[in-house]
Amino acid sequence: MCSKYQNFVPGWFLAPNFFSRWIIPCFFLSLSSFYMLHILFLRCFVACLKIICFSIAEPQYLKSDKWIFYFEMALVTCNCICPSLLPDQPSWNKLVKKQVLEGNAGQAIQSYIMMQELGFSADNYTFPVLLKAVGSASYPCTGFVLHGQTIKTGYCNHVYVQTALLDMYASFQLIDDARRLFEKMPVKDLVAWNSMLDAHTSSGRMDVAMKLFDSMPVKDLLSFNIIVSGFAGTKRLESARRIFDKIPMKDIISWNSMILACTNAGNMVEARKLFEEMPKRNVITWNTMIRGYLQNQLYAEAVHLFEKMKTGSVEPDYLTVTSALSACAHLRSLEVGRRIHSYAKNQGQVCSPHVVTALIDMYAKCGSIQNSLEVFYKSQIKDIYCWNAMISGLALHGHGQAALKLFDEMRGNHIMPDDITFIGLLSACSHAGLVQEGCQLFASMEKDFKITPKIEHYGCMVDLLSRARLLDSAFQLIKSMPFEPGESILGALLSACVIQRDLSTGENVLKLLISTKADSLSDGEFMMFSNLYASCGKCEEADKWRKMMNDSGIVKTAGCTVIEINGKFHKFLAGEVGNSYQD
Repeated sequence: MCSKYQNFVPGWFLAPNFFSRWIIPCFFLSLSSFYMLHILFLRCFVACLKIICFSIAEPQYLKSDKWIFYFEMALVTCNCICPSLLPDQPSWNKLVKKQVLEGNAGQAIQSYIMMQELGFSADNYTFPVLLKAVGSASYPCTGFVLHGQTIKTGYCNHVYVQTALLDMYASFQLIDDARRLFEKMPVKDLVAWNSMLDAHTSSGRMDVAMKLFDSMPVKDLLSFNIIVSGFAGTKRLESARRIFDKIPMKDIISWNSMILACTNAGNMVEARKLFEEMPKRNVITWNTMIRGYLQNQLYAEAVHLFEKMKTGSVEPDYLTVTSALSACAHLRSLEVGRRIHSYAKNQGQVCSPHVVTALIDMYAKCGSIQNSLEVFYKSQIKDIYCWNAMISGLALHGHGQAALKLFDEMRGNHIMPDDITFIGLLSACSHAGLVQEGCQLFASMEKDFKITPKIEHYGCMVDLLSRARLLDSAFQLIKSMPFEPGESILGALLSACVIQRDLSTGENVLKLLISTKADSLSDGEFMMFSNLYASCGKCEEADKWRKMMNDSGIVKTAGCTVIEINGKFHKFLAGEVGNSYQD
């Protein structure tokens, strides 16, 4: 059987006692011995592996986890196909499960295909693992094939396989298919009920989920937590609280889900109350609260809670640091941001692309673009978000040419841009007055990169043209948009018309703005209408718009600012008197 390989390997390798004298002792030593054999196999061609497969006489050694690890290593690192090294179904199941747990869904599918080619059939252990893999990796076509094979082999009636199919269809957002499968199940255990419940809540179908929840013959803690989490995701705070109060024995997931419901609904007072009442907190609890403050624009509170967390028993992780840095960026607090950067260094968290991106953004928004560049170029791992943050930072500081140069560098590193990249680039062109370059980039989005411009990209282009005093071109671009213009775009153009005293274009924008939101004009828009006419010397029209604002009961919102004094943040309103920090 092995004679055709004999010309490719040294004679000593073909000795009858080679396997028993060398490979078996390596099995009892360490993986380093396997690595040495692996190199030997490579030097003697793949034929050596095949010879060993055909000459093995001790299959009991090949059922261990150590040999499975070596087999996978050989398979992945050098594409050596030595299938006979896994002699039975349980060994293949171990390999497939290991690959799935490590997130290698593609390798697991390849192993499954190889397993079939060798005559091994999947069983009620293999199918659930594979179905979970294709669901998490979003391989719908492969999932449909696997479903067909469960029917062909008869395992489709096994409860674990059915539950795995439910989860798979739910992960593909094919909720109706999951529901039909659930309804046909002869025996529905609690796991199946919870899987179906999770499918509906994950897709936002809370009314259907509640009906299913009420019809469940038996509920466990997971059932309650799924519902509370679902209401949290849909910002239905009262419904979440009603279910939360019914939970007989709450665990930390229950509390975290309820806090998330409060933060998503914007009720940070209730969220903090629950946070303080919790018998035990984990890092997810702290992250939920800090992120909640960030989402609700309570940036100083987010920083204060981060500082409190550092003194407790739960250590901040990279997500905590990322949120704290984002809060500093909004507060423009360079000193606090540097302290958090120092903490992240000491904790070894600056290797995380999330933290690197947050640092780049924080330093740029706090006025230190040089620090942003230092962080960017020192980072060994740069994902698309890091590049985007650096481009946006350069744009913020008016370094348009530098942003374009960085974009070329990004393309040279084979990083494909996304829609966020072009928002940063167009903004850079706008701030630097690079009209021609901006127009070329806007045209190249769809032509060269197959990225359809969104309203944010049109907004950047309107800003670019407005700054260049091309107000009519900006208005024509707005009219050509494939969707309704947002008030921010119209407001930006109207503001440019006020500055440049362009009454003709300004009135066109005014008419368009009134037609889109006639009954809900803001105080700022009333003021801009008035200022437009005042800037063009039409005082009567200006007074008319001010009178309309007063008659409608709209009060101009006072401006505010936040400053840092001795490590604490203080908010000042325009016109405020009596503040202890005022001179």
